Amino acid sequence: MPPKPEKQPESSIRTVPLFESAHEGYGDERYAGSQYRYSRVFRGWDTRYAGELRVGDALTTIAHASTINRPPIWAAEWRATNARYPVLVYIADAIVFQLQFGVSTSRITLGQVATGACFHDNGSGIQRLVVAEGDNGNIQIFDIAGSADTITGTVQRDKVASISGALYGSAIPASAVRWNGVTFVPYGSSPALAANWSSVTRVGWATTDINNIAGVRGVPCVLKPEGIFLYNRNLDLWENMMPTWEADPNPDNGRACVSLGPNLVIGRGSGGCVIFDGYSIKEFSPFGPRAAPGFDTTSQVFSALGIYRDWIAGATSVSRGYVGGSGSKEEHGLAGFATYNSKLINIGTHATEGLRSWKTLDNESTFTDYSTNSGDQDLTTQATWDALSPTAPQDFVYIGARFPFRAMLVEFDVGGAQVNTTVATLSAWYWDGSAWQTMALTDFTLLSGATLGQSGLIVFTGNPTDWAARAISTDTGTSFYIRLQPSTALSATVRPANIRVIPWRPAIDTTNFASEGQDRSGVYPHACMGRPGAAGGGWHDLGSVNAVDEIGAITVAPVGGATGSDPRKLVLLGRSNIYAYHLTEQSMWPWLQSAGLIEYSIFDPAGDKLVKLREVRLFGHDFDGLTTLTMYYRNDTGERWSKIDFGARPPFVHKLSASEPFGTQFQWALAYTMTQTEPIRRPVVIRIEADFEVMDGPPSIAFQTALSTIPRG
Repeated sequence: MPPKPEKQPESSIRTVPLFESAHEGYGDERYAGSQYRYSRVFRGWDTRYAGELRVGDALTTIAHASTINRPPIWAAEWRATNARYPVLVYIADAIVFQLQFGVSTSRITLGQVATGACFHDNGSGIQRLVVAEGDNGNIQIFDIAGSADTITGTVQRDKVASISGALYGSAIPASAVRWNGVTFVPYGSSPALAANWSSVTRVGWATTDINNIAGVRGVPCVLKPEGIFLYNRNLDLWENMMPTWEADPNPDNGRACVSLGPNLVIGRGSGGCVIFDGYSIKEFSPFGPRAAPGFDTTSQVFSALGIYRDWIAGATSVSRGYVGGSGSKEEHGLAGFATYNSKLINIGTHATEGLRSWKTLDNESTFTDYSTNSGDQDLTTQATWDALSPTAPQDFVYIGARFPFRAMLVEFDVGGAQVNTTVATLSAWYWDGSAWQTMALTDFTLLSGATLGQSGLIVFTGNPTDWAARAISTDTGTSFYIRLQPSTALSATVRPANIRVIPWRPAIDTTNFASEGQDRSGVYPHACMGRPGAAGGGWHDLGSVNAVDEIGAITVAPVGGATGSDPRKLVLLGRSNIYAYHLTEQSMWPWLQSAGLIEYSIFDPAGDKLVKLREVRLFGHDFDGLTTLTMYYRNDTGERWSKIDFGARPPFVHKLSASEPFGTQFQWALAYTMTQTEPIRRPVVIRIEADFEVMDGPPSIAFQTALSTIPRG
């Protein structure tokens, strides 16, 4: 009997594919049953193609013609019957703007702040612009040249929609106080006349407003916090097709919505979307059953939805501005404490671990503690910031937490006169261990130049590496503090009711991608594209707009401008700027974003065994235009990032030394920079694989960054 062959020792090298495809994936922090998941795109990479990771498309930023206090509520392309060139019309605040040839201009000044709008033909063959103003005033009807039709009677509407020739609007029924009723004007009748509107029919609960009106298969559909309502002609009533929302109503359900004709894509206030075809409802959320979202994951709360070719386009929410519905979206949010940002947290009022809130009126000689009032989620207990002034002895506000934070949400009780109305700006400082240092900020509480004029985020856009914890007054421990001061004295009554924070996240590379840490924190909106029915939710992350903003409307229009060969762009209209994506299906592209970074999910290369990275191989083509191609990596989420600088042309092979750090987990990111301006083919990554050395010994304990220290990049 021949001897048994000796058992060969297993190789200590394990080859793992890092990238095969990002197609049909969306941001999540950990793999969850699908090898094609990915975490987050910080501009510059295009994940829409199976088996390819392409350098992304160009993004043009266009300024509004004037400063606006809220995100646009509506946008649409318009072309006059005798006009040669189309124009993008959009509405924000009390202004109708137009965007043409890459320039925004003011077209019409409205009587009051708009809450809804649509184009509508009353039978004359001319599309006119109908603008609703909710509690603020009567509807206004314009031809695009800007002359208003005569309004006879009192016609107040909050939302309006033109469906199958009729104009539908939300109204307040008799003896009611909420915008919970629906009325319509039949085709061929002027909506300027109150007598032409039908009687008001209440839809759903009497205590909630209508968030949106849209058409599905030519039938009006009413969207409310507690359901999706479709008119049942047989029963002569508005039937709730989504009764499960009645058990968990969200004040923002249906605010983001887009009609596909036979289908409606409807955003949920808690995040994600559903598809309604007039009969049944299907899930259509970025985080499907195969996704495991984590701390660095891109938000799935959509502030706006639109259409691009056969794709659904969405913009993730950041700050939640005014978008209508009983006058303001903010009022809904305060009524139900809806989530302004998926990464926003309330850390309560515990004396040693909760939110810290102080005020001094004598340059730190004495302090008033508002920690409980600012963190108890009670609208009736407030901090008193009345008449805060920068004049001697100086007044300051101090907001602190046990960990560094990127942004703070300031909420006011909009039922009372608690906001500031004096024109003023905020300055901010952080503590470096010995002195207060300037901290840059973006202020979404500004209203007509007055800081703290409305609820909203204050985002700290600086990137200090020396932020230190300290105690204020009778603190029982140390906290990371931001000090705030207005440029001039505030109004006599300024009473914020609640303050919440978004935790700080560091940048992977503070030299080449300094603002990437802000995106990890979740204060940049992302443009997303999805296809219904695709596996895993079918959503793709086009990346952040690289600016603190809130997107209010999405459309497709020929915006003009200097770059991009495709005349029709995907246009995201934000409170601060307009963003035009120059998307293309071609591999040839003359103008590309000059830099981009994509962060991938963390995973275990060898189960729970210790591993260290030994070699990385990257395959692709058409990299001639890139200046640098860099891979960042780390073994555990608490460790600092290391990096590999690849060469000039693929295939890229990089060997690492035996002294590399080791751990049970592995995470990586890929970044590029480029200066190429001549027409080139788009650089494409098609495969990345890595060799890991499996170590002997017990599993490592992942290094965890303590909350009392600044998270490391």
